[in-house]
Amino acid sequence: MRVANMVPSMQYQMQQSQQALNTALQQVSTGLRVNQPSDDPTASANMVASLAASAATDQYTSNLTSVTSLMQTADSAISSVVTSLNSTITLGTEGANGTESAANRQALSSQVEGILTDIVAQANTAYQGAYIFGGSATTTPPFVAASTTYTSAQGTAANPLATTTALTAGSITSISDATTGQTMVFKAAAGDTIATLQAAIATAASAGTLSPGTTATINAAGQLSIGTNTDTAGIVVNSNDAALGSMSAASGTAVANAYAYVGNNSVNTVQVGDAMSVATNIPGNQMFTSGPNVIASLNGLITALQSGDTTQMGTATSAVSAALTYVSQQRVPLDNSLSQLNSQETYLGQEKVTLTTYQDSLTGISLAEAATNLSQAELTNNAVLAAAAKSMPQTLLDYLK
Repeated sequence: MRVANMVPSMQYQMQQSQQALNTALQQVSTGLRVNQPSDDPTASANMVASLAASAATDQYTSNLTSVTSLMQTADSAISSVVTSLNSTITLGTEGANGTESAANRQALSSQVEGILTDIVAQANTAYQGAYIFGGSATTTPPFVAASTTYTSAQGTAANPLATTTALTAGSITSISDATTGQTMVFKAAAGDTIATLQAAIATAASAGTLSPGTTATINAAGQLSIGTNTDTAGIVVNSNDAALGSMSAASGTAVANAYAYVGNNSVNTVQVGDAMSVATNIPGNQMFTSGPNVIASLNGLITALQSGDTTQMGTATSAVSAALTYVSQQRVPLDNSLSQLNSQETYLGQEKVTLTTYQDSLTGISLAEAATNLSQAELTNNAVLAAAAKSMPQTLLDYLK
């Protein structure tokens, strides 16, 4: 009876000591105190929550790195625009002083035209293939050279479009005006025709969204022709209506130094903290065509220099100066956001260190402690085995007697 009671007890002690030894060996090899949830259920649960927080921190850090680079690119573009506008003011002041020859003023005009081209290039800056001043329309340049006339791909002299031609329900036709800096967007409803679009364009022209005299007509080639009534007012037309086909600028109708904004007003945001998101862009119309209107002020100075009117040059130079002040004001929130991102980057870096330290405390074990545990487990296991070796034969012999 003594054997029946003692053998299972000794086997249990041997199993326990061997398990403790295995655990100690695993701690030494992995450097972890908790290698499976059963080792410490509470620590394991806390570890899961902490790892989720680490993953969120890593995602915020990734977002922050990407958006910081994007915003630095935007800030660099705006900085270049500020420098160009300062140069333009110098040129305008030089032209307006009354001592320049007509040839010199034409040369100054050419320099301002070059600056305008450079500023439009900055306004069309892309980061990793996405245009940063187009709002949420990031796949195409936000500023496009304007023309006085656009014609539809559909329609021929033999089979012309008509005012009664039905438009595709849900299709969108937009007209961006370089002079007004605004865009008319027409979304066709069921039953709408070209006549409906014509009426909408007339209404937009009356309201000032489009330049006065902007109309839509059926031309001699049977196409829909959307245009302005002066060679100085430029537009950009886009349409996805199947009845019209794509809209293209008519050859020879480009307006010099005129650009229309074809992006949108969306401000994109990105999450860089549990309760923190930042705006990542400034829509191009807000930056370059709203308020004093950077592009229009430069165009006005070009015209003034070409005309030779010093009073007009002074007025135009003042307009460029106002545009410079406006751009500088628009830049302030962007710079503030960059400072905020730098602070958040520091915080996230510290948060990562804090979480890692906490995770180590939950499941980690020092090499010295693991070695001590292993040594103790080996001593205990050897003692149990020695005791078993002595007691097991004796109890078996007693049983046989």
